[in-house]
Amino acid sequence: MNILIHEGVGFFAGTIIACSALPRVIDIVRDPRVAKNESYSRNAMLVLGNAIWVVYGISGGLLATACMCGLSGVLNGVILVAAFRANHHERK
Repeated sequence: MNILIHEGVGFFAGTIIACSALPRVIDIVRDPRVAKNESYSRNAMLVLGNAIWVVYGISGGLLATACMCGLSGVLNGVILVAAFRANHHERK
């Protein structure tokens, strides 16, 4: 398969996956209290898994994998931090 098509398909698939976190991020930005029900373990595993995929993508020269997993990791990281903050503020 042509490398341009291959990377294009990778970016397209990665965009879909990364966008799956956007509705949750938008909800949390609008109302940070929504984040208190987020699972720490789920989001931490998503961040860690995406970080590993970024390393894999960089080491294998897979630009689409590295970029899109990096974006997904950041979005899930935002959710994770918001969950910690929402639960921390609740205890005060």
